[in-house]
Amino acid sequence: MLRSGTLTHLVLQNIDLRKDHDLDDIKAFLEKLEAENKITKLEKEAIRVQSIYRFIKSGLACRLRKAEIIEREKPFYINVTVRDVYGIDSDEKILVQGIIDLYFIDSDGRLILVDYKTDYVVKEEELINKYSVQLKLYKRALEESLDRKVDEVYIFSTYLGKEIRVE
Repeated sequence: MLRSGTLTHLVLQNIDLRKDHDLDDIKAFLEKLEAENKITKLEKEAIRVQSIYRFIKSGLACRLRKAEIIEREKPFYINVTVRDVYGIDSDEKILVQGIIDLYFIDSDGRLILVDYKTDYVVKEEELINKYSVQLKLYKRALEESLDRKVDEVYIFSTYLGKEIRVE
């Protein structure tokens, strides 16, 4: 059985982000995933429908529905120094790979980077502190691959049900 966080990512990776889904739409989508054998019945029951719903109703999702371009689950590879990742005084290069959950170009032409987090946290600062290095790498990789500046970076906490702007 897939972990809850993996299941949440699977749903957000596949659901139509251009539609303003209600709870019944989300449940029907989960039924469809089960019918297509992408998830099991137990996995379907483990998905926190309210977490998906809170994302669909978020300000980010409203912007997504009007976006010019939406890209999800994009792998990247980037060469960085050990200093960039671990804060160690070294210029040794390492290859970092990852997958960007979501980025989009909004209706005003801004490039927005979003990373879903399913961690149990009490305060949003916990997520910012834990993932700031990761998000800086994602931002750098995206800027290098698209040859343009990332205008905004967000964590969407499915546990807290909110978007968190990261500077």
